[in-house]
Amino acid sequence: MRKTLLASSAVAAAVLTLAACSTDSADSATAASGTDETASDWPSEITLALIPNEQVDDLVTSVEPLTDYLSSELGITVTGVVTKDYQAAVEAIGSGQAQIAIADAGSLAAAEDLYGAHAVLQDVRYGASSYASEFFTNIENAGKYCADEPVKATYPATGQEFLYCNGVASGDDNTGVGPVAMDALANIEPGTKVAFGNTTSPAGYQLPVLALEDLGTSIDDLDQVPVTGNDTLIMAVYNGDAEVGFAYWDARSSIDAAEVPDLADRVVVFGLSEMYPNGGVVLSDDLPEDLRAEITDLMDHFSEVDPETLSNIFSQTDWVPADPAAIDLARKVNARFSE
Repeated sequence: MRKTLLASSAVAAAVLTLAACSTDSADSATAASGTDETASDWPSEITLALIPNEQVDDLVTSVEPLTDYLSSELGITVTGVVTKDYQAAVEAIGSGQAQIAIADAGSLAAAEDLYGAHAVLQDVRYGASSYASEFFTNIENAGKYCADEPVKATYPATGQEFLYCNGVASGDDNTGVGPVAMDALANIEPGTKVAFGNTTSPAGYQLPVLALEDLGTSIDDLDQVPVTGNDTLIMAVYNGDAEVGFAYWDARSSIDAAEVPDLADRVVVFGLSEMYPNGGVVLSDDLPEDLRAEITDLMDHFSEVDPETLSNIFSQTDWVPADPAAIDLARKVNARFSE
């Protein structure tokens, strides 16, 4: 997990890249003409911090539809900058170098706690703004972790059918909403081979560890099988290299069915964790309250204005109002795994 964040303007200055985007001079002049309609204490320019995306060659240029939209609607110039990572985005908010950040859930909570910022929106992916960690085992171990007979249910995102037990899903009723059957984790005995994902992964590591510790199980007593990638977590259990594994719901869809045709019959999901929030948007407390409200409303409706940019740049379909309870879980994860 990321290191504890330090409020240092020098650090923030070092991590912001020089790449930036904003409306051009003509657009800025047009935007400036709209200032009569805005509050007198609104700034003339604000900065939106973004995180590098390996899927996008030039993130700053690619996000111009969003910054141009905000500039036009607000009547002030909105400039996009790229930070080196989520921690840097939070530091940029804390140092006043950015007033808007699009970041992961842990960063939303950290920005609130360290700098009094406001988590206002969460990303929507596959129709949900939060997700659970799923707990799974090989069909050969179903008797140990399932209190009932495993049943097939349809994963709605792909239409594939997979095995579930303990009431996680049945038929077409498969929402992936947890918590479900978390007490089944108590059946993991000391010395059991358990496949964990990267230590910074909420679904693959952090949420399962919290769930195990809440049941009194120390992960130091387990034979931990470190795995990188959700598909390899699934395959570790499929191949018998681990008895139990953890991944996002439903990571089995990441496996090519043509390559592993019996996967749906051999890996069983027996429980779901609490719901962890998707990332989203956080706003600096330095912004006037009415401006924060206007930015929130504009970004909330951006999916209706330019769904293509949301899909291509942020791999999502919408932003929705942030759920404080979900952000609290991210805060709990931060407290447990920050150094």
